[in-house]
Order: sequence, then structure tokens, then C-alpha cells
Amino acid sequence: MICSKCQNNFIIYPDDRMYYEKIGVQEPRLCVQCRAQRRLAFRNERSFYKRTCDKCKKDTVSMYSTNKPDTVYCHYCWFADDWDAREYGRAYDPQKPFFEQFGELWKVIPKISLIHMRSVNSEYLNIAADNKNCYMIVESSNNEDCIHCYWIQKTRDCVDTSFSHECERCYESDDVYNCYQIMYSKSCHDCRESYFLFDCKNCSNCIGCVNLRNKQYCIFNEQVTKEEYEKFLKEAKLDTNLGVQQLSEKFKAFKLTQPHKFAEIVNAPGSTGAYIKNAKNCTQCFHTYDAEDCRYAVHAWRDAKDCMDVDTAGRGAEMIYNSMNTGINVSNCICCGLSWGDSFLSYGMLCFDLQNCFGCASLRKKQNCILNQQYTKEEYQKLKSKIVDDMKKDGIYGEFFPPQLSPFVYNEACVQEQFPLTKEQALAQGFKWEDTERGTYGKENGKDIFACVTCKKNYRIIPRELEFYQRLVIPLPKLCPDCRHFRRFTARGPNKLWKRNCAKCSAEFETNYSHDRPEILYCEECYNQAVL
Repeated sequence: MICSKCQNNFIIYPDDRMYYEKIGVQEPRLCVQCRAQRRLAFRNERSFYKRTCDKCKKDTVSMYSTNKPDTVYCHYCWFADDWDAREYGRAYDPQKPFFEQFGELWKVIPKISLIHMRSVNSEYLNIAADNKNCYMIVESSNNEDCIHCYWIQKTRDCVDTSFSHECERCYESDDVYNCYQIMYSKSCHDCRESYFLFDCKNCSNCIGCVNLRNKQYCIFNEQVTKEEYEKFLKEAKLDTNLGVQQLSEKFKAFKLTQPHKFAEIVNAPGSTGAYIKNAKNCTQCFHTYDAEDCRYAVHAWRDAKDCMDVDTAGRGAEMIYNSMNTGINVSNCICCGLSWGDSFLSYGMLCFDLQNCFGCASLRKKQNCILNQQYTKEEYQKLKSKIVDDMKKDGIYGEFFPPQLSPFVYNEACVQEQFPLTKEQALAQGFKWEDTERGTYGKENGKDIFACVTCKKNYRIIPRELEFYQRLVIPLPKLCPDCRHFRRFTARGPNKLWKRNCAKCSAEFETNYSHDRPEILYCEECYNQAVL
């Protein structure tokens, strides 16, 4: 197949066709990467703005900027029972394209400022649930006392930590599991009180180590005494930015001398991709764990099953197709976004706890609705079949919403992180762009407001964050939270696979290390022999 957007060839495998037939959608006209790009253009995770709630008129924080025409309700007003999104419903017009009709509804329906549920004493959360005493965390649930984190689960007292699970007192770390007080580390399991680790398991009191297992008091993979370790730690001056920078550069050079496993895949038979743990038969998946039978998924997790083309589907998600941020016991959903607790929902945005609905937006706890208009069960089934037939005639049933319907511009949505484009490229591809700068400049005071050394924007260090740095003897960061997040995100590599060969035995594998990366890559067998 040739992608109708990028014109690159892509393969539709027999298992893909079986899935399309099972859920009743047409084969895609876009390749895997272009399908993901279109979905992510609808997801603004980290661009926050001050805005007034259009219902209660109180100040709030929103993912919608003030220069957008959308009607935006604060969290409490949007979830209140004193308004009914069916009031915005409209009858389907067979003479007009479905996406045009959905766009008319989507344009006027009230949208929620930030999406979070059941969170206590937590500020500035987005796409999050069940958190307590947290600040500026995104795509995260069941955490406590965490600040500036991204995609963390069941974690406590962490700052600047991402893609991590069941950790405590960690800082500037990524892809860490069941770890305690580790800093500047990546891809570690069951490690404690250490600095600058990569792919280590069950290690404690180690510095600058790679590929270690069950070790204590090691420095750059060399065994030392407790006294030698403490002397080195003191002389490294990791309580200063200069000390951290110097050790970081030394660690970066040391990592390149050590073999890297071609992909971070643990206990995942029949799976390909990267950052996969406790999964089965997951194909071309990234950051996926406790999942089964998923394909082309990013963030398929916590019992996700039989999902394809998804960006975040979890907590009991099953049979989800071409959707983003669908979770919490969802099932049988097609082309949905930011929708939780739904079943048999197609083309829904910002929907919660719906059953048997089609083309709905900002709707909660309803059944048998189309374009937010209520129908009987029989009327619903008949009209849904008509709409699906009309979309199939146009060859679009199963395609995600077109980018023109996104309320966000390309350079504020998270799509820019994975598929970076210039303004000219984004506009040429049908996306939107905005030149208005976010944030402030030149207002630093040296106390709690600082200027990022990279992007020059101001950023604030809140009292709880300062207390964390002082308690763990960490120097104040010189980068703003966005630049720190982007640095960790970029270090993970793209959600894309290349065929490469083992540096030792020449066996072929698929990896998200591109051909121009300098790391020494081993297949799993050679890696295990070298490390274990």
C-alpha cells in the first residue's frame, strides 16, 4: 500500500486485515506513522493557559488558550449535572459529509479545561486520575506527592520522572520500576540510592554504572568499598550543577563503551517494539506493559487487550481501534479521543461512560445518541448503519478525525514531540500553527522565578519542589520543566523501528535505535551472555 499522505509504502499484514474485518472498519489509507500523527494532533498535554470558565466565570487553568473560540468550562462546571450536552444535538444530514457535521457540533460544544478525575489537593493535572498532592503531572494515575512528572503510575514523592511505575523519591529519571531514590537514571528495575544508572537491576549505592545486576558500591562498573564510594560521591559535588554536568558527560561517554540491548523488552513473548514489560503478542508497540494482543500501540498498559493503533489505552481497555487516551474499562471503541469508561462508542471526543453512541462530544452517561441527539435503541441502530454505509462509500470509515477539526495548533500539541515539523511543513500538511509565544520572559527574581538556560522562558519553583531539592541535596534545575521533559523524552528514541544487526553475532532484529546511532547493540542472547 502507498500512504495517501506521505506517499511511503506500508504493509497491511494478514493479522491486520483480520482485525479490520472483526471490527468492521475499512483498511487504512494512511501508514502507521501518519495515523499516529493525526491522532496526536488532537492531544495537548502540557501547554497550559490562564483562562476564565465560560460558565462560572472564575479563573481557571486550561489547555485551550484564550485566543481560541471554543467554549471552555472548568473541571467542576463541566462535570456538573446542571447542563446536558444533548441540548447541542443535531440530526444527521445524509447530504453532508459526516466529519463536517461532527465539526459543527465540536465547534460549539463546551469543552473541559483540563481532564482529571478523583484527584485530591492536586493542581495543574491533565489526562490524569486518582492522584493526591501532585503538581504538573500528565498522563498519570494513582500517584502521591509528585511534581513535574509524565506518565507515572503508583509512584510517590518524585520530581521530573517519566514513564515509571511504583517508585519513590526519584529525580530526573526515565523508565524506572520499583526504584527508590535514584537520580539521573534510565531503564532500571529494583534499584536504590544511586546516581547515573542505565539498564541496571537490583543495584544499590552505585554511580555511573551500566548493565549491572545485583551489585552494591560500584562506580563505573568497578567494585569499590563503602568508604571509597562515599569519598567519590563527596568529591563529585553532585549538590552543584557543575558537578552534575561533569559526571553526566563522563557517564554519557562510558555508556557508549558498553553493549546495549537492542530493545528494552522484558517478559514479553511474541512482542516487538521498545519499552515493553509483562506483555504477550504485542507488535510494534512502545511503552507497553501488562498488555496482550496489541498492535501499533503506544502506552498500552494495565490489562489492555486486542487494541490497535492507539496512543494510551489502559486500565481494562479492550478492542480499541485508532484512538487516543481511551481508558478505565473501555471496550469496543473506534476512532475516539480523550474518552473514558465507554463501550461501543465510535467517533467520540471527550465522552465519559457512554454506551452505543456515534459521533458524540462532551457527553456523559448516555446511550443510543448520534451527534449528541437522543434516539431509541432501534432508531439508533438503523441510523448508525446508514452513517457507516455513507462513510464507507467515501472510503473513510476507520480514519481518525481530520486535522482541521483539532482545537489545537501543531506546535502546542504533543504531536510536535514525536513528529517535529516547521511552520511551513505543518501548514502544508493541513495542520494549524500559532505564532503567539507561551510563557513569560525577563521576570526572573532569583528566588522562585528563574530563566531557562535553553529556551530563556521563565519558570517557577514551588515551595514543595524546593523542599524536595533541599531534602535530597539536589541543585536547583537550570532548565524549565518543558525543556527537562523534552530532554528525557528525546533520549527514549522515536516510536519507530529499524532493522539492524547484532554487533557480536550479526543476528537481525528490529530496534528503535536508528542506523546513525553510535551505541553498541546486541541481540538478546548475546546481551544476556555479556551481562549475566
